[in-house]
Amino acid sequence: MFSKILFFLGSSTILFATQTLKGNNEVNLFIATFALALIAILALFFASKKTEKIQEEKERQEQALQQEHEKQDIIISKISESIYGLAKESLTRSNTTKSENQLLAITTNLIDFLRIKSHKVIIDKQPLKLSNLLNDVAGTLRTNIKEKEFELIYNIQEQLEKEIVSDTLNLSKVLVNILLFCVENDSEHLILKIEKSSLAAKDDQLSFLIHSDLEIDAEGEENIFQFHYNEETEEYESLGLFIAKELAELMQGQLIARNNSENKTEFLFSIPYIQAQREPLEDKYTLSEKTKAKNILLIDSSELSASTIESSLFSLGHDVKKLSKEQYTSYYEYFEIYDLILLDEKLFTNKTVSILENTNAKVLALSNLFGAQENYPNVAIADAKISKPFTIWQLTNVLQQLCSIEHNTLSITTNGVVNSGTALVHRNSFQDTRGITLSSFSKFHSKRILLVEDNNINQKVFIGVLNKSSVKIDIANHGKEALKLLEQHREYDLIFMDINMPIMDGYTTAIKIREQADLNDIPIIALSALTSSDEVAKMFASGMNGYMSKPLQKEKLYTALSLFIDNVEKHTQQNYNEETTQIEYPGLNTTLGVAKSSANEVFYKEILVEFIDAYGTTDEIFEKLVKDFRYEQLRILCTDIRGLTGTIGAQQLNKIVIDILQKLSYKKYEFIPELIIKYRVELNSVENSIKKYLEASE
Repeated sequence: MFSKILFFLGSSTILFATQTLKGNNEVNLFIATFALALIAILALFFASKKTEKIQEEKERQEQALQQEHEKQDIIISKISESIYGLAKESLTRSNTTKSENQLLAITTNLIDFLRIKSHKVIIDKQPLKLSNLLNDVAGTLRTNIKEKEFELIYNIQEQLEKEIVSDTLNLSKVLVNILLFCVENDSEHLILKIEKSSLAAKDDQLSFLIHSDLEIDAEGEENIFQFHYNEETEEYESLGLFIAKELAELMQGQLIARNNSENKTEFLFSIPYIQAQREPLEDKYTLSEKTKAKNILLIDSSELSASTIESSLFSLGHDVKKLSKEQYTSYYEYFEIYDLILLDEKLFTNKTVSILENTNAKVLALSNLFGAQENYPNVAIADAKISKPFTIWQLTNVLQQLCSIEHNTLSITTNGVVNSGTALVHRNSFQDTRGITLSSFSKFHSKRILLVEDNNINQKVFIGVLNKSSVKIDIANHGKEALKLLEQHREYDLIFMDINMPIMDGYTTAIKIREQADLNDIPIIALSALTSSDEVAKMFASGMNGYMSKPLQKEKLYTALSLFIDNVEKHTQQNYNEETTQIEYPGLNTTLGVAKSSANEVFYKEILVEFIDAYGTTDEIFEKLVKDFRYEQLRILCTDIRGLTGTIGAQQLNKIVIDILQKLSYKKYEFIPELIIKYRVELNSVENSIKKYLEASE
């Protein structure tokens, strides 16, 4: 508006001045000159005001940005504080199960964060079974969240191959972190839909679509994949989603969040689809793909779950009648016309049981892995039990087993099992042996164990528990490697077998071991994140002798070793005392660092190694950033290092980084070079201490 007024006045004055010059009137000329000067002054005045407003707006935006930066500055440090707080809670044994599981998830995410920052994540694409992968996802989810009830449903495209080529560990991490985010934000119903899509302009994609009942604005201004600090809860949020997105991109895929037509939050994760070249591997547990069509009655408490199961049964060629929990009691008289009844375990009332006892129908009980873990004694009448979420392949196997057993056989494991040799078969979960320390394992010093496990962290945890016991441990990353090791050394005392592995999974490997007569008596203990009743049945059917849930706990490991390794030699306690005085390491509080790393020294060592790899040359980077006046990049880097130095117990280094961040906040750049010199000296001290600590603990 002001510019238009000035333009009008200026134009009028110039016109007047032009006419005055033509008339050669000195008075009018003076007036015109004065008017032009006045207009110029007014123009300068309004321009100045406009500039002031622009400057004020700029300052306001900078102030808002600075406030946001200050929030971001404490993100990683809050991670450290959260870890420390949870560690204290865990060590005081308050709310033990919840705090230990939370602590493990935070520590694992921290290691992944460091590996991403140091560009150390390697994508290893190998053949894998989708069913095993999804079992691992469900088991890990259950381990991390036990205090919440929710329902997870797998909806898998009918034509999808059961074996693909991908990175099983990182694929599992992406899915688990997305699902954890949803459950932690109180999602009660989740559907994981998996399908192959073909696009003309792109290679075939394997898509994982996670539908939730959340109403988070996934498409708003704030990026849901950037972890941030919540002022109300005083906790950081979305670190898992940040890691999931980074891993998705490293896998040559993408991860997006969106809101559907009902404003519910969805996550779409897609990676290139690579079909596995199927090898003629024998899997005696998996029978033929087809079975005779059955007349099936389906009764489930959850309508969402029932619809998905109904669709799967239809795709397998069965005739299905679906009833709600409100309808089924009025349908008792028709139970006898069905070949198979799928019934929610919560609906096995006394009346229902009496009706089922007078029918010829096979009965399959449905349970929810993430529901209340209650005992339903009437379920004993069922011929088999299956836990949701399950895949269409698992459902097929159970139905085939049901078709081949006599009515009222209580367990599908009684038919077609692989001989597990003469070794003990322990069908229950292992109990804790109290008072166990790492030195307790020295009684097994002369024994030899084969660990078949593809997860590097799990390998290190296992070795960390036994490394000073003189137990000989051989490592295989998958089943084929295990079979090669068994060709070289056939006298192992015990085999620990992971279930979800690439190339050859635990089930197939156990079957192949049992085919060799001279290996048949070696006990095999399954390691799995998922230990639902149907999966445990499959473990024993594959020839295994026991099962242990992940994550590894030394108290249960000791129990397993004691049960399966008999005739243990009496052994004098080695000169090893876990309570020895802690060595002082300049610049590094290792006691604090271990406490902040799930109270697990193995995790702590891993974090130290990753920290040096990711940030060992940051003093040089700091110096270059200051030289190039790239203070924003310096601030971002210091934000990362601030929390991480606190986490590893590098307290003095942490203080220096905080000083640098403060100087950046107040734009006192002239003090930063001196702080970088202090940082370099302290970083060198910390690096030396880390090296000595790692060497001393080997």
